[in-house]
Formats: sequence, C-alpha cells, structure tokens
Amino acid sequence: MNYKQSLRRRINLSFLLFGALLSLTITIGVYFAIEDIEVELVEESLQSELDYFLNQKNKPSLGHHQLSAKMELYYVDNQQNKIVPEAIRKLTSGHHDLKLEQELFHILVSQLDSQANKHHTVYMVRNATAFEQRETAIHTALIASVIVAILIALWLGSWLSGKVILPVSTLARQVAELKPGNHTPLQQTNKFADDEVGQLAATFDRYLDQLSQFIEREQEFTANASHELRTPLAVINSAAELLLENPQLSERVHGQIERIARAGNRMSQMVEVLLLLAREPVPGDSTNQQERCSLKEASLEVSEQHRFLTHDKALTLRCDIINDFEIEAPKAIVTIVLGNLVRNALIYTDEGEVVISVDNGQLEIKDSGPGIPAEQLAQIFTRHYRAPESGGNGIGLAIVKRICERQRWQIDIESEVGKGTTVRLRLCSKT
Repeated sequence: MNYKQSLRRRINLSFLLFGALLSLTITIGVYFAIEDIEVELVEESLQSELDYFLNQKNKPSLGHHQLSAKMELYYVDNQQNKIVPEAIRKLTSGHHDLKLEQELFHILVSQLDSQANKHHTVYMVRNATAFEQRETAIHTALIASVIVAILIALWLGSWLSGKVILPVSTLARQVAELKPGNHTPLQQTNKFADDEVGQLAATFDRYLDQLSQFIEREQEFTANASHELRTPLAVINSAAELLLENPQLSERVHGQIERIARAGNRMSQMVEVLLLLAREPVPGDSTNQQERCSLKEASLEVSEQHRFLTHDKALTLRCDIINDFEIEAPKAIVTIVLGNLVRNALIYTDEGEVVISVDNGQLEIKDSGPGIPAEQLAQIFTRHYRAPESGGNGIGLAIVKRICERQRWQIDIESEVGKGTTVRLRLCSKT
C-alpha cells in the first residue's frame, strides 16, 4: 500500500475521523432517544388526562373546557361537533401532532361509546410550542457538541501525533545525516526506547556497519585493481610507442601497432572511468572536480582516435567547433562518453558524414546513418540491450548513461529512420 501523506497527517486524520464518527453516532442515538421519549411522554400524558376525565363520576358538560394554560378539552356530540376547530375536527382517533398558526399542538382524539344514537368525541389538545422550542435547543446543542468534539479530536490528534512521531522524526533526521564509515550508533546518540523505533535504529546501525565494511572492501579492491591494471597497460602503451618510432617497420606492421596503441590508450581511459564509476559519489567530495577539460581538445582527440573507422567507407568524420568551453570533469570521462557515441555513429553509418559540434555549452554528434526505430530508441540505454542488427554487447551506451547521471549531464537522442540520428549532450560549463 502506498501512503502519499505524512505519518503525522495520517494520525491527525485518524483522530479526526474517529472523533467525528463517535460524536455522530452518539448524537444520532441521543436524537432518536429523545424523539422516542418525547412520543411516549406526550402519549402517556394525554392518555392519563383522558383517563382521568373518563373516570370522573360527574363528567363535565358537553362543550369546550380550558383545563390549564396549555391544556384544553373538547367534549362534543354530533350536534356540537362544530365548536371544534375544523383542522382538529378532521382528525381520526389516536395521537396527532398538528401545527396551527406557527404553534405546535399535541392532540389525542378518542371516540366514546354511543348513547341514544349519539356519538361522543373527546379532543385533548395541549400546546407544545414551548416544548418544541426546548427540543430545538437540545438539537442545536447536540450539533454544537459534534463540532466541539471534532475540534477537540483535531487538536488532540495534532498534539498526540507530535508526541508519537517525535522519535520517528528524530530517527529520520539522524539517518539523513549519516555517512557510511563515520557515524555514532543511533541507539547511543539518542537513547531510543526499547520499542519499534529503537529496533529500527538498531537495524540501521547494523546495516551501516555492514555498509562501511563493504565500502572498505570495495575501496581496497579498487586500489588493488587500479594498480594491477595500470602496470601492464603502461607496459603495452610504452612498447607500442617505441615500436612506432622504428623506421624499419613496414606500413602494414606500423598500422597494426597503431591499432594496438589506440586500444591501449582507450583501455587506460576505460580503466580510469570504470574505477571511478565503481565508487558512488559522496556529497561534498570534490575528487571529480579537480580537473578541467576543453571540449574542443576532447572532440579533436576522439575524432583522430576513431578516424580509422572511415577508411573503408564513403564516410567523412569532421569537427565543427563554434564556441569552445571547459567543464570541470576528468578528460577521461569526456573522451569515454564522446568516444562511445562517435564510435556507434561511425559503425552504423556506411556513407555520408558524422559531425561533432560544440556550441553554447552543448555537444552534438550527428550522423547520416539508417536511424533508429522508435521502439528501439526507448531501450538503447538499457544495459545489455542490443538491436537485432547490432553486433555489440549492449554495455557502451549504458556506461554513457551512467556517467551522464553521475555528472548531471543531460543527454537526448533524436532519430528518424532513413535520415540519421542526432545525440545532444548538455553539460555544465565553466568559462
């Protein structure tokens, strides 16, 4: 389950919903209880008055009788029935609530046994306007109590949520400030209670210890690999340079040694980049920002290194340097990125040209090749992905993407089948 709201807000909302639901439940129950009690009391009161009237030895005479300030009685037969107000006279036997001229009346109608073919009817009428006003006041008080309960639940939820999530917030802040290999155990720093938060802090401590050990092993491996790989590559490069200075070499052998030298230099650059990528960047670490690289120099160097790929094709490789600029990054990183992109353009383009352009903080590689279908374009940076007609291993462009993400460079590719591909790199310039 995905939670898009903060923990504190979810606790507040839970208290609010609980308070509102509980208040509404109680209010509805009280409301119906009041209504039920009201009906029973009114009916019981009117019936008691009627029973008292019927049980008198000397019944009042027929007509209208004012029993009290709020109670009146109509005791009529068929002939005197007209003295009863028409709205009341139409009522059938039983209990009724009737509103007349903005006043509410409770009425009990009873048919007495007929004598000498005369029907006697008793109307017990009570003015319930004051009672209704008190009932309305009670309802208003209930609504006000619901609102007050909701506000109290909101305040209580806000206060309790702050108390409840304080250890979690403290732990989150401390974790955000942690640095692998250099931290004080969270349990000792904050003395968390032996609860779920304390267990989580202990888990973080164990994880950071394991991570620190892993980083230490990785750094040792990086240093060892760097030393072991650089030594034989230095020997290969040095030997290739010495052989190229020999004037007695045939043109064919000279070309093969040049290929060895290019491969050795490229391998040296690749080792530097791969060792750099093996270490995750640490905030505040300026290791990668000690070197500055001119894109003009990098572009010219990469074009010369890969020009041999145009020898057997009707293909031209050229550099179009409009405005040079420098970036803070090792030259090896720039040449690896640019080299992978240029090499792909040269391999898949049989005729026409490949142009490397540098202008306004942007580096562009444009070819006149067959283009890339849309369904392949979305996956070309995926590691080990290879197009059906590709002979590569699907790693080069994945490395390019990794370097761009690490250096915060933006890379975009546009391609149209039959017309070619354009790759644009937007880099942070330092003039």
